[in-house]
Amino acid sequence: MSRLRFLLLGLLLVPSLLASCHLHAQSSKKLPPYFRQWIDEDVPYIITQAERREFLKLQTDDERERYIQLFWESRNPTPHSSINTFKEEHYRRLAYVRANFGDDRYNDGWRTDMGRVYITLGAPQQTAKYHQGMATRPVEIWFYQSPSPALPAYFNLVFYKRSEADPYTLYSPRTDGPTNIVTNDAHDPAQALHTIDQSMGAEATHAMVSLLPGEPISIDHPEPTMDSDLLLDAVRNLPEQKLEKQRIERQRARSAEVVTSSIFTGFNQTELQTVVLHDDRGLSSVHYLVLNQKPDAGLIGTLPDKRTGYDLTLLTHVTTDSGKAIYERKEQLVGVVSPDAANTGRERRFAAEGRLPLVPGNYVVEAVLTNNLTHASSRTSTRVSVPSATSDTIAISGLMAYRGRPSQTPREQLPFTVAGLRFAPRGEQQVELHAGESLPLVYQLWLPQHEKIVTPAAAASGKPEMVHMHYTLGTVALSGGDPDRVEEDQDVPVTDVDRAGNLVNGHSLDTMNLQQGTYRLVVRATESGSAHSAYATMTVKIVPSLTPVEMWTAYGDEQQHPLWQDDLLRGLAAEAVENDSEATACYRRVLAAKPDAVDAQSRLNALTKKATSHIPGE
Repeated sequence: MSRLRFLLLGLLLVPSLLASCHLHAQSSKKLPPYFRQWIDEDVPYIITQAERREFLKLQTDDERERYIQLFWESRNPTPHSSINTFKEEHYRRLAYVRANFGDDRYNDGWRTDMGRVYITLGAPQQTAKYHQGMATRPVEIWFYQSPSPALPAYFNLVFYKRSEADPYTLYSPRTDGPTNIVTNDAHDPAQALHTIDQSMGAEATHAMVSLLPGEPISIDHPEPTMDSDLLLDAVRNLPEQKLEKQRIERQRARSAEVVTSSIFTGFNQTELQTVVLHDDRGLSSVHYLVLNQKPDAGLIGTLPDKRTGYDLTLLTHVTTDSGKAIYERKEQLVGVVSPDAANTGRERRFAAEGRLPLVPGNYVVEAVLTNNLTHASSRTSTRVSVPSATSDTIAISGLMAYRGRPSQTPREQLPFTVAGLRFAPRGEQQVELHAGESLPLVYQLWLPQHEKIVTPAAAASGKPEMVHMHYTLGTVALSGGDPDRVEEDQDVPVTDVDRAGNLVNGHSLDTMNLQQGTYRLVVRATESGSAHSAYATMTVKIVPSLTPVEMWTAYGDEQQHPLWQDDLLRGLAAEAVENDSEATACYRRVLAAKPDAVDAQSRLNALTKKATSHIPGE
């Protein structure tokens, strides 16, 4: 990768090594056994170095007891609640790793790589176990949807045994490489990858080159980027990541708040799901769902005018991954429903829909959903990565599960609208279904530059270029294979690509043979005549028939968000991620559509002054 990426990795690793040395310098040997175990064995992977230093400076046991209470309260999802779900989950994880990893004689499961990851990130959403591979060492792959804004939205972690007697060790595509996974004499990474592909399959092969499922790879010319090592460093040192520190600080501040206008129900009531889509200008928006975990009968009630309906406020804050505020968007979700619809809605899960215009970069999105009828609020956040447009390799957006039939609409500002079609969302990174339900999917293919100008007439003159799609739905791995796994292929002509290189595609998968449980959907896109592939994934949960999976959604008035306002918000985002040229282009588009846009003009003037004041060579 680039020298800049190499330097960035160095900047991340050096503080980690220094912190490790500093840990040994701050001895806990003089502490009483109870407090020594707490600092060295109970919380070493979740405490920051600053917190550790503070604790070791304390002089009395009373001070230490009080500090431990404050430590857990600062991480309490529901401040001042008698039940601290974070603390309970942490000690559940500790008990699990002590029982399942390491040597029983020494109770050291927490010291192992698997134990450390489990304590830090929790149970993976999916695991793949290749313990009896052909010409390969024992391998396990853990798939995660990000539990922290400091980590990618979803990723794999690979563990392997260097020998049968060794514990499972975290694998790095760059430091270890596929040649360390095979047991034959392969010294060439491509040759080793072909062995892994034959023994374990495509998913494992991809993970040996990149821990990020969406990152394109070539099996014949594997070139691991620094991104996987950056991920591993962030996992190993999660408490020291800036976003994680900021999250803890925000949590600590909230624990001190006295909320009078709303009753906050905490972080566990809702989840935030996102997907990045492009418009026909190639500009990005994050479409998102704030999804209630369970049906909430209190969302539909009596409005001030005595009619039956809902009255919600969706307040969304966007910051950079370094914590710099960019903008916030406030939506009023108000509607009147019939008595029959009210009864149905109370039995279904609810999701608020939204859309955030952004430019390529990494962001943190926090959403607060308030029921104005009961004044109850819930808050949730996630990290979002908006990828840069690629000019030479195919890419794929996130996957959207939807319900019903898509409807045609000219209103491109609606959430989950693409190429003139509005989709009623059911889930992005994750979806819940009953066994036997079909799973309709839609997504965008982002085609390389050489495929972006394809007309039907040109396609008719010869064989149109195709993108080959492969769908896999099932358990990631079972000894002896998974007989119920769904595997389907689809060839997609690129004749309907738009001017920006976007191609909307859909497919429906059958879940008839799947039993209750959690499954992984992997979609692979390969362009004609290329070894490069792009991947997208989704977690699919088959739940009991009595578990509610149906949902209803609401969104704000898109007329409040004209196209020029989208470009204004993208300009703010571009400035925040220090992309002045993109910000300038955004503000110029605003002024072309709305010449009296004062904010855009003033910001454009400031950027122009900044550019002209630069002296070459300084």
